[in-house]
Amino acid sequence: MLLQGEGLTIERPVRATGMAVGAGISAVALILSLALLLRAMDWPASFPQFLAYSGAALMAAVGIAFAFWTYACARLGYVVATNEMVIRWGPVSHRLPLTSIKAITQGRGEQRPRISGIGWLGYHVGRGEVDGLGRVLFFSTHRVPEELVYIETADLVYAISPQDPARFAAALEKARKGAAKGGTNAGDPVVQRSVIAAHPIWSDRTAQWLGLTAVLLNAALWGYVLATYPDLHNEITIEFPPIGDITTLQSRDEILQIPATASALLGANLVAALVFHQKERAATYLLLSGAIFFQVVFWIAAIVAVINA
Repeated sequence: MLLQGEGLTIERPVRATGMAVGAGISAVALILSLALLLRAMDWPASFPQFLAYSGAALMAAVGIAFAFWTYACARLGYVVATNEMVIRWGPVSHRLPLTSIKAITQGRGEQRPRISGIGWLGYHVGRGEVDGLGRVLFFSTHRVPEELVYIETADLVYAISPQDPARFAAALEKARKGAAKGGTNAGDPVVQRSVIAAHPIWSDRTAQWLGLTAVLLNAALWGYVLATYPDLHNEITIEFPPIGDITTLQSRDEILQIPATASALLGANLVAALVFHQKERAATYLLLSGAIFFQVVFWIAAIVAVINA
């Protein structure tokens, strides 16, 4: 859909196929996750139940990811204004000053773009390679190379898929020449993100790995406790830290409090790390390192409890 006004051209690519595929995958994953969760709730505490819950969590994560990508596909659009072109995708906008555009070309069948990133039938977002153009960043819903329009800047080439490639390319070229005649100073393309997408955690690999390590330790702790749970007596002693000769018998259900408490502490650490990351990255690393330390402590607690049971 091409909307034109005074100094403004808005284009929405064909998104029906890409949205249908993404929404379908998301729906199937979420339904399977819910079905597995409901089925496992009636199982006794055991390692098979842990595997079922883990599978449900994994399927839910897949469903949420595809739901987000489908939402981003729904928002995909291209805007040509007086001085710039904007590529909108989900919470991200790439703003290209018209005077930074070096060339505008239409795709050809023999170019055969190779794309890595998010991609399925009718939807392609990510970096790729195109013969004769080199490195290309795709924001398209194309199904054949001829549906693409390539926008070349000094540092990168962008690939888009307007519904009418020839007409859109002509409108963009006209706007580019008008900006050049107007003497507008050339600027560099910039990326504008929403508040959530702009959070620095998305580009901090160290924080990501620390957080992932803590989460995996917690998940493994649940697996260990649930795997040993069926072999425990109905009444056990939990002594961590040791309290001398005083011992009390407790229901074996109490051992589940160890991973549950570890999960609650992990959640608090992760939330605090996200909050502090905006202002003090060192505090985030300290919190996430602390999360790993406490998961190790609760692992020791679980092992001691199982041995003493």
